[in-house]
Amino acid sequence: MEIKKTCANCIQELDIGVDTLRVDEGVIGTKGFIPLENTLFFCCDRCLRDYFDMGDLPSMPGRFP
Repeated sequence: MEIKKTCANCIQELDIGVDTLRVDEGVIGTKGFIPLENTLFFCCDRCLRDYFDMGDLPSMPGRFP
């Protein structure tokens, strides 16, 4: 049984043969990148940007010495 892949942002089903973007979570080891189990798939670069967009972050007022 094949697991269907979906876009992590818009939940669109990703069919075989379509262009996708993949983001792997991992760590840097002594011999390079070591992937962990969490992999995200995106249907387009807009969904990738929207997924990681944190919007307007709160800011602190400027400090004067």
